[in-house]
Amino acid sequence: MVKVKPSVLILGTFHMGERGKRDIYKQDTRDMKAKKQQDEIEEVVECIKLFNPTKIAVEFESIRADLLDSQYNDYAKQGIKDELESDEIHQIGFRLAKELGHDKLFPVDWNRPVGGVPLGYVYDFLKEIDRELYDQVIEEGDRHNESVQSLLETKTVREVLIYLNDPRNTKKQQETYMKFALAAYEDFYVGIDWLTNYWYRRNLIIFANIKRLVQKSDERILVIYGAGHKYLLDNFFNESGLFHVHEVSDYL
Repeated sequence: MVKVKPSVLILGTFHMGERGKRDIYKQDTRDMKAKKQQDEIEEVVECIKLFNPTKIAVEFESIRADLLDSQYNDYAKQGIKDELESDEIHQIGFRLAKELGHDKLFPVDWNRPVGGVPLGYVYDFLKEIDRELYDQVIEEGDRHNESVQSLLETKTVREVLIYLNDPRNTKKQQETYMKFALAAYEDFYVGIDWLTNYWYRRNLIIFANIKRLVQKSDERILVIYGAGHKYLLDNFFNESGLFHVHEVSDYL
């Protein structure tokens, strides 16, 4: 008898609201509350609904669960879509949860300094010790950002999400992250410090927080997160052997 594993679907997204303005690469996401964008978001919700999640996990710090609960309860009671924030948690997560009759969404993020170095310092350090590699990292980041910005200006929300979740594109982003590991000089492994103390640590904590949501073997968990996290999260779930990992392309 084959043991049933819980299912997980990682939907990597661009940041639709103010959250994106805190990223190194910032994008103009248009007015997500305009009718055209609202119709496009509804299209995405209808597509992802086919996954039929039993729980929806979002990029919101778990220590602030009370705030997320309050926001969702207000929306679930009133159902006024015009009052949703532009953030993807509201626009996709809240809509989907309400349509599926969920009582709540689950915040699974962890994003706190724990020592080590900030990413900005890694860039500066790499620029100083290996200008050629630094230029390559900058070029890759700019090229990806320009591609996404072009799609945001010319394609639907669904088409942008298809691009962001394409395994070829998530792998390219991971290749850039791995170049940070080479920001090192003699015994000073600055890039590795950031990768291990923050980036990998954060994503492993997210993985662990999502695993805690599993209460039954046929659980189906939808995870809505910034697309930069998708490569690692998909791999963590696959490598654990504990989940059936679904492809976004099967739904969008």
